[in-house]
Amino acid sequence: MSRKEIFDILNPIYPCYAIGEHQGECIGPYIVLKFDNQMASMNNANCGWQFVHVFLYAPIGDITILDDMAMRAQKALKGKLEFTGDITPELIEDEKKAYFKRLKYRIPKEVV
Repeated sequence: MSRKEIFDILNPIYPCYAIGEHQGECIGPYIVLKFDNQMASMNNANCGWQFVHVFLYAPIGDITILDDMAMRAQKALKGKLEFTGDITPELIEDEKKAYFKRLKYRIPKEVV
């Protein structure tokens, strides 16, 4: 699954950005999509996994929206990406005045 396809799934739910695109203070909930390292599968040099991080941001003062965001993002991505089960605890990003958490997914991928 391509970055564009993932954006097309998530963007109707919450505004979705690539890493570094969203600037300034968080005034409404949004998602940041970050592709991470790829890794070969055991016993198979040609196939592996591409890891994808879905960062959920919510304005300071409404941390409860993160739970709804996580549920909605997971529901939208179910059956399209493989959820690793890795969810970070809620953290604060002072510069953006935002709470955030990260969901980690993986996509089967040809390793080149």
